[in-house]
Amino acid sequence: MIAALEGGQFVPYFQPQYRYATGRMIGAEVLARWNHPAKGLLGPTEFIPVFERNGLIATFDYYMWEQACRCLRMWIDGRGIEGAPRLSVNLSRADIYRSDLCTYLEGLVERYDVPAELLHLEITESAYMEAPEQLIGAVTKLRAAGFVVEMDDFGSGYSSLNTLKDVPVDVLKLDMGFLGASASSRGGLILASVVRMARWLDLPLIAEGVETKQQAAYLASVGCDYMQGYLFSKPVDRETFEKLLEGTAVEDLAHPFAESLQDGAAEFWDVDSQLSLIFNSYAGPAAIAEYDGETCELIRVNGEFARLLDLADEAASAELVRKNFLGVLQEEDRAALEEALRAASEGDAACDLRYRSAAGKGRWLRLHLRPLSRADSVISLYVLAEETTEEQVLRDRLAAPRDSIPGGLQRLRRQNEARQQLYDAIPCGIVRYTVGDGQHIVSINKKGCELLGYRDREEFIASSGDNALMPIHEDDVPRHRAGIERLRNGSKPLDFAYRYYRSDGTVGWLEGTSAYELGPEGEPMIQSAFLDVSGRRRKSHELDLQRFTEVLCSVYDEIFEFDRMDDRYHVLYSALHPESIGVALPLEEALERWMAHIPDGVERAGLRKTFDECRANVSGKPSSCTYKLSKGGNATWCQSTFIRVSDTCTLCCNKDVTEGLATEDRRRAWQDERYRLLTEMTNKMSFDYDSDTDTVLLYIDRTGDGVEAQVIPHYLEKLASTRSGVVHPDDMDDVRRMFEDVRAGAAEVSAEYRANYYGHGYAWYRANLFVAHDNAGAWHLVGLIENIEDERDLRYRAENDAATGLSNHATTQDLVAAALAKPAVREHSVCVVLDIDDFKAVNDNSGHMEGDALLRKVGSVLRSSFRESDVIGRVGGDEFVLLLKEVDMDVVLRKLNQVRAQISATTVPGLGHAPTLSVGVYATCSDDRTYRDVFTRADEALYQAKRAGKNRVQVYGS
Repeated sequence: MIAALEGGQFVPYFQPQYRYATGRMIGAEVLARWNHPAKGLLGPTEFIPVFERNGLIATFDYYMWEQACRCLRMWIDGRGIEGAPRLSVNLSRADIYRSDLCTYLEGLVERYDVPAELLHLEITESAYMEAPEQLIGAVTKLRAAGFVVEMDDFGSGYSSLNTLKDVPVDVLKLDMGFLGASASSRGGLILASVVRMARWLDLPLIAEGVETKQQAAYLASVGCDYMQGYLFSKPVDRETFEKLLEGTAVEDLAHPFAESLQDGAAEFWDVDSQLSLIFNSYAGPAAIAEYDGETCELIRVNGEFARLLDLADEAASAELVRKNFLGVLQEEDRAALEEALRAASEGDAACDLRYRSAAGKGRWLRLHLRPLSRADSVISLYVLAEETTEEQVLRDRLAAPRDSIPGGLQRLRRQNEARQQLYDAIPCGIVRYTVGDGQHIVSINKKGCELLGYRDREEFIASSGDNALMPIHEDDVPRHRAGIERLRNGSKPLDFAYRYYRSDGTVGWLEGTSAYELGPEGEPMIQSAFLDVSGRRRKSHELDLQRFTEVLCSVYDEIFEFDRMDDRYHVLYSALHPESIGVALPLEEALERWMAHIPDGVERAGLRKTFDECRANVSGKPSSCTYKLSKGGNATWCQSTFIRVSDTCTLCCNKDVTEGLATEDRRRAWQDERYRLLTEMTNKMSFDYDSDTDTVLLYIDRTGDGVEAQVIPHYLEKLASTRSGVVHPDDMDDVRRMFEDVRAGAAEVSAEYRANYYGHGYAWYRANLFVAHDNAGAWHLVGLIENIEDERDLRYRAENDAATGLSNHATTQDLVAAALAKPAVREHSVCVVLDIDDFKAVNDNSGHMEGDALLRKVGSVLRSSFRESDVIGRVGGDEFVLLLKEVDMDVVLRKLNQVRAQISATTVPGLGHAPTLSVGVYATCSDDRTYRDVFTRADEALYQAKRAGKNRVQVYGS
């Protein structure tokens, strides 16, 4: 290997890294290849383990670092410092232990006159697990010297978050194992969370192993914009890499910028099923935001939202907008949004604000906020946005006369009648009223009277009795009163939108602005400027209804609108009676006709109750009920779903469910009988999970009096809470994993877990479940659950040593052989054989009870000193065998000396000296295939230790 190094047979290959949004290169990872004179080009798995076993891995790493620096120097000379790509090189675990690591690297970049920030150093999480303090110290020194340190394969180690918390790295490289996850899976959620966490830690994130366009698009959508993988380029030699560099600008590695979703990705928004159908098809700017009381972060944005806020124009400003939307607003607009965000914690809210992009484009926006969920002080919100710049122009027209009238017009009216004519000529409604003792109208201009349907002020006063509340719709009076209180408490002028009654009794919409002022005698007054916007509101409402109908007609047979503005019923869609589309009836008449076809009084009352509750429910959550209809001697079952679209509009969506109910009743009856027979015959529990309803049917004989069917709704949704008294908390993840495996494509799953099904305490059970699909397309997880308490007890006794609880001789052989079947284990593991020195003397002098206690002590120390994945067994009277997987020899030796020290500190009554251990150690290789291969060599080393005087560790071959 030394000759190959000196002969230059090891050459650097480069895998480029790109910024997905721009397609520009940001750097490359340096990978080693062996240009073998006889075997051709060999990958690192062929030679890296050899370097690690012979102790030359550090020499090899130093060689590769120097090759990287040579390339950087050459590119700097040819392309300039700005055109040279940064290179990432790997640090092995052996490098971390070298005290001269930082000194060597500083000398290397100085010798080649290369900026330290161009040479990035990759470390792995596994190095942290083996020597955390050593790694933290080394990284701190390297960063202080100007090097950029990257954490490679983040997420694949033992404790990624602990590593990230303790090790001060500059860049994260995401483990490619995450990339198999979709947005709807657990892995996809973890990936998105890792991206957000890295963003808040100001750590750039590079995803490696990206192989498909779908993976790249998903990564970009959650904010991970830097990528590496075969989708972009495989590792290439220097000549090919330099061709990729030609004519390409190299970008610096910076923070990932705002995510931008395509229109088809609305399933990421978690809302109720009916609203999900509507929102998924809604064409408009939308986002998901989180508000913690101080910052408002835009977690997800779709393409239209990004375009509305000009997020695609400037990456740096887009990052600021997305991290805290509040922070980019002016003080007045920030206050308006903060008020709406606080209100949204109790229900839907909205606000108008001004937004100016980094490019200088200004516009008015109206944001509609709907709360989705809350976690402590953080609330998640669904945000719909619309531009209202044109509407604001109208508001400005209203504001001008409003601001000019309070003092000036009042004085002019007292002076002469000509000023009154000017007052009446203003092209919007103007009304002034007192707010001290009641709300009495002081004045209203001619346009205001016309808007309300009156010829002049006298007719209006005669009708209203100077009561300012008279024209306002009764449902909007509370909001009007709340606005008045805010103005009296010092608020700036407030915008309002109310329904109002015209003189003919019809209902319209007013929008305007109200301001607080003092009258000539110092009395408190309100002045309002307003316009009738009924036409615009009606047009917007009709467009919304059209969108909703286009979506819902694919699911329902009939769609009706109940309009509270005019108390009428409108047929929007009917597949059964298309000639009725467009028919309108008074609301109560329509309900009366409807109820006449429902023969059951209870069902009539239930339908009316559901309808009334939906109209009064401000949350907008859909409500459904099922009832029997009788028309022309035919009886059918109908399901009505009510959706409260707005304050004035409720949609009713009807579907004929007769066939479905009949089929479901027959199917359920036969299913119950089958499961009952199956449970009785097998003496096991039958299990049926319905993915469509998240419901479990559990057939169990709890009392011995017969099988009963337990219905468990919201099974997965509330597994941790509702089943915590049944499934053992430590086994909850094993139960949940069965369902995750099915979602990942498994056709059958199995799990062993503890549960308390009968109220007598926890026992061990095994679930053997299979995937089946019903006619509706939902998948079911069905099968049997059996008690395996006796089986596990027998299995434990058969596989484990009774004295120590460790694996017995036969089990240890099987476990070692199974582990050696994996090439990675064979090439980088350690086999250990140890026994207690002079154990016969312990039994002879202290008795067998003390001898057994010492055996248990050794077993306990071994279990606590090594990992659960390692094989630890007692194979003889006082002899133990260990297979420590994928670990360096120096780590093993340090651990074994700690074990010996703990045993030597043990006091054995009647024994005149401290107990000691002799240990034989063997480093496995790729040729080791069986238990005998590794045991005989470790055992030989043990006897070398015995012959050398006992109480020592002997490495085979040394």
